[in-house]
Amino acid sequence: MHFLGKNIRYLRKQSSVTQSELASVIGKGQTTIGNWENGISEPSLEELLILTNYFDISLDLLVKIDLSKTNYQTEKKRKEGPSARRSPVRYDHTPPEMTTAGEQEEGLSYVLNEIKALREEVERISSLLPDAPAETSTGGETRSSGTS
Repeated sequence: MHFLGKNIRYLRKQSSVTQSELASVIGKGQTTIGNWENGISEPSLEELLILTNYFDISLDLLVKIDLSKTNYQTEKKRKEGPSARRSPVRYDHTPPEMTTAGEQEEGLSYVLNEIKALREEVERISSLLPDAPAETSTGGETRSSGTS
């Protein structure tokens, strides 16, 4: 069970923020905030990150724990004072620079060579073990030559 909508409402009220004010911070409408609070819809991951930053709370606390039963924000407000509300941090969502096909092939070759070396090492170590069953490799599968 998660408490997302209930916690959004709780934190918003503890912070004395209206649905309209919270909506303008996130770039959504007041109806959207109401829908989140009533469990009709849920925020996207980006919107959750903005909420957690704005209310200074971890994502797992926001989703998993009923904050109204823990006095989470009330205690925090006493420590920080009434003017401690911060603006949310805007995250950079520009895609990372794409690699070229040649760079991808080089990386893939490296990984395949490492896998091959690991397999050879496993076979070498296995051959040193006492009473190691004789194994044959067929088409990527390893089968024991003993009978079951």
